[in-house]
Amino acid sequence: MSEKIKASQMLVTANNYIEKLRKFAETVNIEFDDYQRTCVFNAIRSVNNVLATNKKTWNDIQVDNIVTVLEQVAFLHLNPSATPRECYFIIRKNQDKKTGTWSQELEFGVEGAGNDIILSRFGKNVAEVKSYIVYEGDEFTPGFMNGWDLVLPTYQRTFKTNKPEKAVYLIKKTNGEIDVQYADTEDVKKSLLANAKQNGADEKLLREINKESLYEILNNPKWLDYKIVKEYTNKYGKKSTKETRLFNPSYTGVSSMYNMIERKLRNHATRKYPKDFSRKEIAELYEKTFDDLSYEPQKEIETPEEKITISNKEFENNSASEKIKLDDRPKLVVEKEEKKIECGTAKGIQNDTLIESKEEYVYEDTTVTMEKQQGEIREPKQEKVEETKTEEEQVVVDDDEPNWDD
Repeated sequence: MSEKIKASQMLVTANNYIEKLRKFAETVNIEFDDYQRTCVFNAIRSVNNVLATNKKTWNDIQVDNIVTVLEQVAFLHLNPSATPRECYFIIRKNQDKKTGTWSQELEFGVEGAGNDIILSRFGKNVAEVKSYIVYEGDEFTPGFMNGWDLVLPTYQRTFKTNKPEKAVYLIKKTNGEIDVQYADTEDVKKSLLANAKQNGADEKLLREINKESLYEILNNPKWLDYKIVKEYTNKYGKKSTKETRLFNPSYTGVSSMYNMIERKLRNHATRKYPKDFSRKEIAELYEKTFDDLSYEPQKEIETPEEKITISNKEFENNSASEKIKLDDRPKLVVEKEEKKIECGTAKGIQNDTLIESKEEYVYEDTTVTMEKQQGEIREPKQEKVEETKTEEEQVVVDDDEPNWDD
C-alpha cells in the first residue's frame, strides 16, 4: 500500500475520532476549539507511529481506550508535537485476572512542560508558574515561613552532576502571593514501588525494597537483576510462564533513569497543588494520568480478636475516600497488573494536512472508504504475523525509553 493511501486512511481515522470528541464535548458542555483539534491530530499521528513501531494496528486497541486517551490530550490542552515535550504515549500489556488473557492497552502520560501547562491553566488562582530541577551538588536553600511572610528558596546550578534530587515550583497567585511546591526522591520512590507492584511484586518484597532510598534501590544489583515469574495465557489458550523484571528499564536504564526521575518529580510536585477543572469529566481525565504514581505499604490494625491486614488504596487521591470499619473483615482485592513502555512523539500536523518531516512526504486529503462496525473505525484488512504460543511479543521503543520486556 502506498504511503499516500496510508496517510489518507489515517486522516479519515483522525476525522472520525475528532467527530466523536466534538459530540462528547457538546454533550457535557466542554470547550473544544481549533487548538484542541490540532492536538488530537498530532496525537493520532504520534499514536500511529507507536503502533507501527510495536507492529500493531488501530484494531489491536479497544476503541473506548483510544477515545479516552484522545480526550486526555484534547481537554488537558497538551500537544504531542510541542517542544519541550508535554506528553507521551505508551503501549503496555494488561492481563485479565479472571481469564488470564493479555490485551494491548494505550496509555497517555504528562511530562516536562505539560505539567507547567496544566498548572497554569487549571491551578486555582494561578497567575504565573516557574519551575526547576535541583541536582546533586547544586546550591539550594529551601524556603520557609517567617510569621506571615514566606521566605523563598534560593538556588544556583553548579553543573557538578545531572543526578536529580528535587522539583521546585514557584507559583505566583492572582492576589500576588507566592506558593512553593516541592517533590523529592522519596515521592519518586512511591512510583517505583507502584511499578514493582504492577510487575508482580508481593507485599513482603515491597516492604524489603522500601527500606532503601530511591538511588540505593536503583544502584543495588540485587534489585536490578531481580526477576518475577508470572503465569499468563496466550491467545491460543495455552498457559505459559514468563520472567519479568522487578522494575521497568525506564527506571534502571543508563540513558533513561534520570529522565524518568525528573518526569516523576514534576508529576508529584504539580499534582499537590489544588486545581479547578470546572468539570468533573476533565478532573477524571487528569487523575487517569497518575495510574502508577503512588504506593503505600499495608497498615495493620489491631482488634481484640485478631490482627487484620488492610491494603491501602494504590492511589493517593482515593486513600481518604473510604472508611474502614473494624467489625468488617477485609475483602480480597484483585489488583490490576500493568507494564509500561515509554515512547517518543512525532512531528506536526497542520491544517488537516499530515506532514512526515523525516521523509518529507506531504499527504493530500483524498477520499478513502473505511469499514465501520459497531461504532469502531477499522483499517483495511492486513495479514497478521503469527505470534509465538509461549512468549509475549517483543516491544520496540525508542532509545530514550528502553524496552520493558527485555
